[in-house]
Amino acid sequence: MGSKHISLAGTVTVGQKGQIVIPVELREKMNVQPGDKLITLYVEDKNAIGLITESAAQDMINRMGEHVSALETVIRWTKG
Repeated sequence: MGSKHISLAGTVTVGQKGQIVIPVELREKMNVQPGDKLITLYVEDKNAIGLITESAAQDMINRMGEHVSALETVIRWTKG
């Protein structure tokens, strides 16, 4: 796998209802607009969360599907 590019992106405070506000700099980098849906990820061994936009997640799923299709083609070709 490639190297991980993780950086401190700011701090957030958890409100009474469990809500957080994403720092403006990060919203701009991620191009997150009001009303956008984000997918939350939980990394258990790190006790950490991450956020990804729905569109970025869909792009990753599409790329995985392309790789699976290519792998299926190679398997069919090798079976002759």
